[in-house]
Amino acid sequence: MPLDDVIDLCTTIPLWVVVAVRAYYWPKTPGKLAILATFFALAIGATLRLSYLEDYLSDLTGMKDAAVLPKHLMVMLACTLLVGWVESVVPPREREPAWRRWVSLKTRMAVVTTAGIAASAVFPFAAPSITAADGSLDFASAQYGDVAGSVHLALYLLSMGAALVPSSLLCLTVARRTDDRLLRLCMRLMAAGAGAGALYPVYRLTFLLCGFTGWKYPLDETAFHRGGSLIQMVTILLVLTGSSVRAGELLLRAVRMRRGLIALRPLWVELVSVLPPDVIRRRLQGGSCIQADRRRVRDLYGRLDQRVVDISDACFELLPWIDKDLHRHALAEAEQAGLSGDNAAAAQEALCLRVARMRAVDGAPYATDPAESVLSLSNDLLANAVWLTSVTRHYTSPQLTDAATVLAHQDATQKVTA
Repeated sequence: MPLDDVIDLCTTIPLWVVVAVRAYYWPKTPGKLAILATFFALAIGATLRLSYLEDYLSDLTGMKDAAVLPKHLMVMLACTLLVGWVESVVPPREREPAWRRWVSLKTRMAVVTTAGIAASAVFPFAAPSITAADGSLDFASAQYGDVAGSVHLALYLLSMGAALVPSSLLCLTVARRTDDRLLRLCMRLMAAGAGAGALYPVYRLTFLLCGFTGWKYPLDETAFHRGGSLIQMVTILLVLTGSSVRAGELLLRAVRMRRGLIALRPLWVELVSVLPPDVIRRRLQGGSCIQADRRRVRDLYGRLDQRVVDISDACFELLPWIDKDLHRHALAEAEQAGLSGDNAAAAQEALCLRVARMRAVDGAPYATDPAESVLSLSNDLLANAVWLTSVTRHYTSPQLTDAATVLAHQDATQKVTA
């Protein structure tokens, strides 16, 4: 495999991975749809750079450069879509810079459409690709001194530059105006990527310019072609990394939510049984098995939220069997087991829930002085999941299970004696 293909694969594979992930979580907003379309067009363009695909399309169509024109058009479209996405996330201001008018949707579409039509019109008259030393086809080097090919490449490169320069400026604008640390990092990386990409047209155009002057280009064809591939790789990887910063945060949140969903299952299975029969039926029908908790990645937030709500509802149903004395005794048992701080508090809640469930199952009478609450929950789902995970761990602890049995037995004995 040619070295240029190896370099190109370093961007082609990550591009398709990002496209697949974003398509799986189908975008619900125009901005997310725009960035998906951007990466999809860029992935097609990057794939068409691969020499074996160029050879395949040439053999299939009988045209030596069958992959070149669609590759260029896809890259032009991707750069134009990138401007639109970045502009959509710029926080508005009362007075915007004058150059913002030149990146409006109508202007962008007019530029890329005109450039695309003109580049397509002159492409058939360009010089055919030459075969590089590594056996791959080299279209750009063949246009050295060729008028039609140079015009085609100039239209392609200038439209790229006309999109990447404002993209970089818009990214820096977002970074300056936002207080979101991750969004600022995202925009700075993307600004660096777009800025590096803006160097690519300059790099290529200087080569074409030398073909019509007496200047000698300082690089040979192999080094020139490789330099272009490296600039493209840096550009795409920086843009991908920048756009994936927030996705990385979402991935970490998803991992934590999946972990919480699995960890809360034992407590959920135990407590959901005290809910009304129709609710139990509905919850179990809409619930999932342990395999689905581990493998299903859709709607993790909603499923975890529902699990926390189920546990909270079950705790409310158990409150009549939890008296204030039980709180005190449960804490004493937790401390006697060597627990302290948050661990003791979580064990206290776990003991109260286990004792209350035992009383409810046995049909014990309600407490004469019931507690007002048992769980310490907040408005943060992940924080609640972390806390309930600790409660679940103590709820299933054999040592505290024995303590709960003792507490329930002591309570029954006291009532009989009374």
